[in-house]
Amino acid sequence: MNQIKAISLNLLIPLFIASLFAIILYNAQKIPEILFDIVAYLFYGLSLLVIWVSWHFNRNRFIFVIIPLILIYLGFEYFSAAKATLLFLYASMLYPFHLMVFLVFKERGLFSFWGILKIVFVVVEIALVLYLIYYPKESIEAYLNVKLFAANFYPLKDLSVAIGIFVLFIMLALVLFGRYLMYATSFFMLLLTFYAGLYFLKTPNATEVAFLAFATIIFVLLIRESYRLAFYDELTSLPGRRAMIEDMAKLGRKYSLAMCDIDFFKKFNDTYGHDTGDEVLKMVAAKFSGVSGGGKAYRYGGEEFVILFASKDTSESFAHVDALRQEISVTPFSVRNKNNTKKIFINISAGVTQNTQKDKDPFAVMKRADNALYKAKKAGRNQVIKG
Repeated sequence: MNQIKAISLNLLIPLFIASLFAIILYNAQKIPEILFDIVAYLFYGLSLLVIWVSWHFNRNRFIFVIIPLILIYLGFEYFSAAKATLLFLYASMLYPFHLMVFLVFKERGLFSFWGILKIVFVVVEIALVLYLIYYPKESIEAYLNVKLFAANFYPLKDLSVAIGIFVLFIMLALVLFGRYLMYATSFFMLLLTFYAGLYFLKTPNATEVAFLAFATIIFVLLIRESYRLAFYDELTSLPGRRAMIEDMAKLGRKYSLAMCDIDFFKKFNDTYGHDTGDEVLKMVAAKFSGVSGGGKAYRYGGEEFVILFASKDTSESFAHVDALRQEISVTPFSVRNKNNTKKIFINISAGVTQNTQKDKDPFAVMKRADNALYKAKKAGRNQVIKG
């Protein structure tokens, strides 16, 4: 289960964006009308920017999410009242499922097999809605207008609300237990924003502002995703070497760092395979992410990790690194074979040192920590040595 702190931090940005637009709408009477006149242009411009950046960074799920929203917006603006009413009905029921599908499915190349399958899915989805709008079926509409709740959610139909609750439940489960927390929290807020835009359809400018908020959340998510790809390790979710170099430039006059390495990792890979080795790296990285003492862990490469301690000397950081070593050493790791499950224990070695006046940069400190790590390896492993 994801930690409440991690959920809160990831939910904060999309919640802030949605709340900001809600505040703007609440104070609409104090805002010049001319600003609301440009909301549509802002929505189209931001949506096209999302499509371009998504294409450039090969983040195609955002393209599949934003294009149907643009079409819904255009339909509300240019369809006749009868056709717009039908579009409202079908969009309120199908688009939540659409969001859930593109949250759950992994990112693929646009013209790969799965990418083409997604294109076909979206085209069929759009074609079906257009067909039902231009060739309405009274029997289908009667079924979709079924009454399920005692409460009135006008202009939303009860079935739309039931679908929304179901999809929100799935997204909430992904927020609590899913690996890609940044996506799950953002899509959770996207769905709430979408339904808010539909529910307040009769409120002047509400739908337009809600759709602009929707596009803004997607754009910010795209920027956050690009940052994650650049600075975080995909396998372990720890900050990578580039993030470490950036943070090293911000260190003060006093700091310490630890170079850490998983003992006998190559032998482990040769014995159990690289897939199991990757699982070990994830388990160890999860422990490193919770290091105490204000330390920040990075995956340096392979089975090597670095921990930076701002404003800490060697003795202080040594205690925290050694506590981490002990915690890892007593944590069992299950290796599954064809016939049985074997429990093994993983050990790490580490070298810790702090900066001095003679050090020109943090890489000189890292070199000394690496030398201390080498001594820990030679001394028998599963220990921490001060540099």
